[in-house]
Amino acid sequence: MRFISTVFLGAVIASGAVARQDDAAAIDAYRAALVGNPESGDTKDALKRLIDRPHPVTRDQYERIQQILREYPWTGQATLVRSDEPGPRLTVSGTIRGTNGAPVDRALLHVFHTDASGQYTRESVMDEPHARLFAYIRTRSDGRFEFRTVRPGGYPGRPDRQGEQWRIPQHVHVQVTADGYQPRSFQMVFEDDPRMTPHWHEWAAKDRHPIVRVTRGADGVQRAVCDISLEKQ
Repeated sequence: MRFISTVFLGAVIASGAVARQDDAAAIDAYRAALVGNPESGDTKDALKRLIDRPHPVTRDQYERIQQILREYPWTGQATLVRSDEPGPRLTVSGTIRGTNGAPVDRALLHVFHTDASGQYTRESVMDEPHARLFAYIRTRSDGRFEFRTVRPGGYPGRPDRQGEQWRIPQHVHVQVTADGYQPRSFQMVFEDDPRMTPHWHEWAAKDRHPIVRVTRGADGVQRAVCDISLEKQ
């Protein structure tokens, strides 16, 4: 394979001009750059932008990018969206702890959600496995994490899906794994979401889906805290 400068690729991708035939080479070049510098946020952001273009990579290439970013996650915090992503800005932070209250070091979070219009991809509402707004985040010794994104929209309605059970609340998918702990997967929902009716409050309580309170700062950013408890294996 011919060598491609990661600096060159970053400039080309930022301009939206990467040719389809170069996508596989770009992915390999970014992975090589991460092998040399695993903490390079710029490289991870540039790699993820291959997904977030108007004409994204193929499904197989998406899964390759996802595997690389899982192998080289952001440490402590991540930004899921570009600066021009439509929607209200949202920052979610929290601490992962064991049931004894001690913070969990090196826990891995996979977070993903719809865009502000309620779609996981530009082409499909319900393509969760290929959500374009996602990140992998590794906690430090204090167990803390943070991600910056936009507030997800509720799924658009369909004529054949009527009733409260189909008015699924806005949510962020969170999957957590850590050595020595049981994996945990849930959907974080929002207390001020009009779709959070008694039906959905009962669902959240039954299946341990956190309901977070949202505050709004003078900067217009919405903020929520989602602390997570893990059980020992």
